[in-house]
Amino acid sequence: MKMKKLLLIALAAMATVACSKDEGSVGLIDSPEGTGIINFDVNPTIVVDGTRAQQQIPDGVTIPTAEELKLSIVTVDENVDYDGGEWESVASFNKTYKKTYFKEGQYEATVAYGDPTQEGENCPYFVDVKDFAVIARSKVDVALAPKLANSIVKIEFTDKFKGYFENGAAITITSGNGNEWIMDYDTTPYIFVESGKELTISGYAIKQKPSATIEAPKVSFDDVKKTMVACTIYTYTYDVSSAGSVTVTVEITNEPIEEVVVGDAELNDDAI
Repeated sequence: MKMKKLLLIALAAMATVACSKDEGSVGLIDSPEGTGIINFDVNPTIVVDGTRAQQQIPDGVTIPTAEELKLSIVTVDENVDYDGGEWESVASFNKTYKKTYFKEGQYEATVAYGDPTQEGENCPYFVDVKDFAVIARSKVDVALAPKLANSIVKIEFTDKFKGYFENGAAITITSGNGNEWIMDYDTTPYIFVESGKELTISGYAIKQKPSATIEAPKVSFDDVKKTMVACTIYTYTYDVSSAGSVTVTVEITNEPIEEVVVGDAELNDDAI
């Protein structure tokens, strides 16, 4: 009887060890037949696209967290009957992912933050889309890296430009959606605009006053137009050249720098 009791205890111990190993097995879960579960890992990309050295998104711009990124899942498998689902955030989905079952098949997940049509200061739009497969009785980990999907614009002025046009300047940024922002020497924030549309930079500056009785001349500049590319920073720098022209240097993170002549300032050696 004693030997029989010891044998039963030993068998029970072996069964406990076996169960522990099953629970810790990678990929295997206890789910309804033909279903699996999904867990998302989200790490937003904080750099913009570029062929030169990588440039980070400017300081002060909101970088979304898992609590702020909206999630949607659809099937891309004709053999799976699924109407799709949406969650307020990736974090809210992950809280219950162990009890959210998906039929085996192919799916597509999209995470997004912001609105591509919302423009202005600190209006980033982040998005990422990933295809993945659900396997029966398995947990699939899906890594998402949402990146900036709209464009950033900034106006700058050289000291030479400010010295020649000492009475100020007004440069207007007009997005492809018709929104406008006026920049001057004291106001040059980063502006977010919808990508894929043509942006226009226009404006004028006021020269030095010739005398106390003569009004300072106003110089209008030619427009600079460019179609915006997603995840790109465009920096427009106004300058005056020794050749007597006003130029705009356009620095683009994914293209070579280009210089555009936007006006004849009729400079003289004394002015520069």
